[in-house]
Amino acid sequence: MLYQLYEAQRSLMEPFSDFAQAASKLYGQGAVWGQVPMAQRMAAGYDLLYRLGKDYEKPEFNIKSVKVDGEDVVIQEAVELDKPFCELRRFKRFTDEPHILKTLKSQPVVLIVAPLSGHYATLLRDTVRTMLQDHKVYITDWKNARRALPVIRSFANGGPPICAWARARELLWP
Repeated sequence: MLYQLYEAQRSLMEPFSDFAQAASKLYGQGAVWGQVPMAQRMAAGYDLLYRLGKDYEKPEFNIKSVKVDGEDVVIQEAVELDKPFCELRRFKRFTDEPHILKTLKSQPVVLIVAPLSGHYATLLRDTVRTMLQDHKVYITDWKNARRALPVIRSFANGGPPICAWARARELLWP
């Protein structure tokens, strides 16, 4: 229910956010109305309103290489498992050095479970980068909860949401 209310509020605020962006530019430095008294404060206020309603795009992990035993190792990011609510991403390490390859094969696997708090898993990119030096790394990359929740609820057959998440976990990691 909360996600539907949040989505309805976001949809209703979108036109105001667009208006606020235009007004911010209108009152901004060097603009038509930029010389009137209080123009900078008006521009800042409209800019704040725009940023509150803005929908942010998901950034990339952008991890190209890490150092393992002092050598650069190339990283390839791949989606290992794709479910309606989550992607399981793997960061595979590649090297031609035999002693590094032996080290990579002997390292343990770690699963980083990103919190489902409305933030993107890419906020953990520094953690992933650090863990890649000593581990085979997988990370859960949750899809937008607003779109995934109806699918997850269908798994629970009308049960409470906590059951839906438990059932989703069973489906993702049998």
